[in-house]
Amino acid sequence: MKLLRNVSTLLAASVLLAAHSVSAFAQEKDNKQRETTLTGCLNKAGSDMYSLTDETTGAKTTVTGPSDLEKHSANHKVTLTGTTKTDASGKSVFEVSKIQHVSTSCKAPSQ
Repeated sequence: MKLLRNVSTLLAASVLLAAHSVSAFAQEKDNKQRETTLTGCLNKAGSDMYSLTDETTGAKTTVTGPSDLEKHSANHKVTLTGTTKTDASGKSVFEVSKIQHVSTSCKAPSQ
């Protein structure tokens, strides 16, 4: 009887541990978003906010990130790596993790 109780306790503990491990894995996977890369013309769009304009389509993307963005915000062509997130107001914002300078000039089509 004592052996059966010990085995039951061990089995219950194993099931709980397995469930917790699966839950932690799922949360980690959800928290890791896929990084993407965008290239275009970078300009200042407000306090700590920038706009990246696609040279081909003229589509604009709101960008935020490290202070290094500032030195490229005078219509430089850049390649940015990061993730798209939703800000407090529900708007889509590209959060930059890596900046690659391409050129000091950029010609985006006017919209």
